[in-house]
Amino acid sequence: MERPLKVKLHIISPVHIGCDDVYEPMGFVIDEKKRRLIEFDPMDFVKILNDKQRNDFSRLCSENDLLAVFKFIKNNYKTSIGGKEVDIASGLVGHYKDVVDRKAQINKFEIKKTAYNPYSNQPYIPGSSLKGSLRTAYLISLAKERKITKYNGKAKDLEKALLELEGEFSTDPFRMVKVSDFMPVGDVKTKIVYAVNKKKIRSEKPTKADSGPPQILEVIQHGTVFEGIINIQQPLQKSGVKTPIVADKLLKSINGFYTTLNKEENKVTAEIRAGSIVVNERFKDKAGKTAFLLRVGRHSGAEAVTIEGNRWIKISPPGKPPKFSDKGATTIWLASEVSKPNINNGLIPFGWVVIEIISE
Repeated sequence: MERPLKVKLHIISPVHIGCDDVYEPMGFVIDEKKRRLIEFDPMDFVKILNDKQRNDFSRLCSENDLLAVFKFIKNNYKTSIGGKEVDIASGLVGHYKDVVDRKAQINKFEIKKTAYNPYSNQPYIPGSSLKGSLRTAYLISLAKERKITKYNGKAKDLEKALLELEGEFSTDPFRMVKVSDFMPVGDVKTKIVYAVNKKKIRSEKPTKADSGPPQILEVIQHGTVFEGIINIQQPLQKSGVKTPIVADKLLKSINGFYTTLNKEENKVTAEIRAGSIVVNERFKDKAGKTAFLLRVGRHSGAEAVTIEGNRWIKISPPGKPPKFSDKGATTIWLASEVSKPNINNGLIPFGWVVIEIISE
């Protein structure tokens, strides 16, 4: 059995891990001067109201007028209530005002939270998210070894062929790869930003991709560090696993795929004059040895979740006849300070991290 790998995960671009939870309009206000969202317990808000305010608030809630409730909270919130504070993109201040003034729809003012521990309220990186990224890189390395391209079948069938599976789960070698959840080391820096969709080819004219609805996401910011364990176990002889995972080969596949993907994406962001993600000087001497680029979370791009040489990515917009590409996506999602940026300068890709193997 190989020794468990103790790993530090360094965030180097905004990371959002979906968790099906949002910042509820009845549970936050935005401090326009501090440029922060403050999430509070609604019961604490009710406690500071006088009798008349409490009756008015109760009436508004019973009328199911969400905007009226939203405005009431904004006008009556007091800093003594306290709560969790999160930095926000500059454009969110004006967006908040527009919602209050009925210039923007409140039902589109949805702010998605990144995955967090409900007990500590601290963000974390789920092991399942990291394991999925490891698996993609490994499958791509197997496809290259066996020179499998333009596979004519379902993606799941290709995975089975590459891993030589005889069953759905019992013979999958990744069953022996155990990845813990990654918990924060020190303070976790999060921020609420816009996710905007941009064409990968520069154009002087706005395109449909540039005018689509943005998303509002909480992201973990650059500089945040997490720790966890990757444990690669060896299967029993009669397990049916034909190609056991070996740590060195897995790490080599990660380095090969994500380093190339990063370089290709940097060409795209340079073309459209957006920001690029370059590995910090801190990891320069460790790259490919004990430090490895990886991509996790939402908006990592279709290329990061499909097998190179065997891609079949849907590129047609919603509502249009299906159109597919074996090359890659035609658009890229980028983190932005505003919902409709006029220029791409300052927009940066999502999901880049460095995993560093720590020697005991």
